[in-house]
Amino acid sequence: MLQTSLSKAALEETARQLQREIAFPLHEADLKKGLKLYREGFVYNAHLLDSQTVHAHVLDEKVHQLTLHFTDLSQGRCECGAAPICSHRLALFFYLYANVGPVGELVRTWTQRQPSIKLTKASQSGKPSGSSSSWREQFEQAYHRFLTHYRMIDYWFAHHLCDRFFPSLLDKAPDLSVEKQLYHLHAALFTFEQLIEYSERFQRYSYHRSYWEAAASDFVSVIHNKCASLASMSIPAAYSTLLKETQEYVHSLLFTGPNLPDLRIRVYQTVWNMLVQGGLSTEHEREKLQPKLEHPSSKKESLIALAHLAFLRRHDGEAFAFLKQSDMPVVSYLLFWLRELSHTRQWTRMKAWWPLCLDAVASLETISHHNRTQIIREVLHLLEHYTETTGDGTYYERMLQKLLPYSAYDYSHFLMASGQYKKWVDLHLIAHMEIEDIHRSFLAEIEKSDRSLLLPLYHHGVQKMIQMKNRQAYKRAVKYLKKLRSYYRSLGKYHIWLEYRERLLVETKRMRAFYEEMQKGKLLND
Repeated sequence: MLQTSLSKAALEETARQLQREIAFPLHEADLKKGLKLYREGFVYNAHLLDSQTVHAHVLDEKVHQLTLHFTDLSQGRCECGAAPICSHRLALFFYLYANVGPVGELVRTWTQRQPSIKLTKASQSGKPSGSSSSWREQFEQAYHRFLTHYRMIDYWFAHHLCDRFFPSLLDKAPDLSVEKQLYHLHAALFTFEQLIEYSERFQRYSYHRSYWEAAASDFVSVIHNKCASLASMSIPAAYSTLLKETQEYVHSLLFTGPNLPDLRIRVYQTVWNMLVQGGLSTEHEREKLQPKLEHPSSKKESLIALAHLAFLRRHDGEAFAFLKQSDMPVVSYLLFWLRELSHTRQWTRMKAWWPLCLDAVASLETISHHNRTQIIREVLHLLEHYTETTGDGTYYERMLQKLLPYSAYDYSHFLMASGQYKKWVDLHLIAHMEIEDIHRSFLAEIEKSDRSLLLPLYHHGVQKMIQMKNRQAYKRAVKYLKKLRSYYRSLGKYHIWLEYRERLLVETKRMRAFYEEMQKGKLLND
């Protein structure tokens, strides 16, 4: 249950964060409304997404979906769009806090003490007080202490790193808003660095490897959230040094050994999105990457990195050139850029990326089944959204064809929706689909339009059932034969049915059981 999963310490820390953030009486209306929503029972479906995040629904004038992060309010989201405080997040917090303490007493404490702790605008926009080197020294000291309590040889070590070590680093974050978020990002990158370093010893056994990789993959979303928080802020020029140091850090992470290359690349792309939005130039980074193209051990990462920097500069042709130099599958990386273009509604640019994506999906056979399924689902989702928004259907059917047999289900629905019934039948014949497995509404729709198109499907079904050589299959074959007789009669081609039936009886003359089923079905007397 959610109540038994909640940490009192985490909720009390969230309460302290809220107390610091709420400027009373500026947020008095939100506070009162949040309390009212909680007390009237309008918070529901609350559940943990992870150890630090709760998702819930709050009914106001409409239902709002929202998340609340215990240790970092800026990571939470609410559909109302307010950040980082709104009445809905307050209502959810009160709902959670009620499991560990009296809500009314907490609110009274906030309203009494709030004026004395309000941060001034000047203090929020001041110069950073720390440096990345001092932060790293602090992280390394904390890590040394952490290792005295947890064993690296335990594959649960990944869980301990993400859910215990990382949150412990955030306790000493600076107060200034931008500096605090940069500190959080560096703490996340330091944790990710340890996940990379110690993943090698868990590569031997597939279960351990899968667990470790899943933990690291989930943690990448933490880095994404930290970068999203920073990208939403206006970063003063005083932070340029810290941004450059962040650039150096993520560059070194990109080339940290051979482990988890796809995740290292994803982190690099995510952080550089934020750095460019923060005003950092890509020129110095491009100069550092060029020599690494000469070394096989670093060529893959360098090509993707250079393609990403070209993408950020809107030099898509240059990005394509780098990707075409690569001899490994790039479709998973293409998804990152396609997501960005879709999110920012850059449809003209997005159109130029689809031909490359069509070529790239040819490499899906080399990707694991799980990753392949995820990639196909997202490629089709993005292309469908592009097609519906722009009205440009140039690529959607081509992509469905290119992704066969994995896209058979989606292609079937597409062909039905677009009235391409002949292609729909051909698809099911190629896929050797059982008629019984096809939704009856599809067959009824085609039958209503042109039942002659279904004849090959039923003929194929009859042959398949006969070849199975058992009584149950023969019964099904007779069922299909009745449908064929009905179709030929309605099409005015009954003579073709008679010829087909006689030929079938000759071919199956030694199959006594089949002949008996034909008799039972009254298919021999017309």
